[in-house]
Amino acid sequence: MRIVYAEDDASVRAIFTTLLVSHGVHVHEAHDGGEAIALCRAFQPATVLLDLEMPNIDGYECARRIRESAGSAAPRLVALTGDSSAEARRRAELAGFDELLVKPVSARQLIEAIGMSQ
Repeated sequence: MRIVYAEDDASVRAIFTTLLVSHGVHVHEAHDGGEAIALCRAFQPATVLLDLEMPNIDGYECARRIRESAGSAAPRLVALTGDSSAEARRRAELAGFDELLVKPVSARQLIEAIGMSQ
């Protein structure tokens, strides 16, 4: 399985990437939303994991742009955030996310969210 994972915090990105790779996932890492959009165009991932609070292009805008450019071929979009508020959930739904995960996220939650069984 091929995914794009965008997270501006390098240490968090390294932890999640290591976990995903250990489950056989091929991860293309991005440090911001703009890079994630470019990677989606280049690699057509099955799933995109997006931190919501990134500089420049945040996860919400990134998700909207990915949905718009990919149309019906859009990948599964999973939001990762520390914000468990109803407002964050509402904004994620409006942006086109398929799922929202609140950090800290367990390995099981992450693997299930991208469509793999443990």
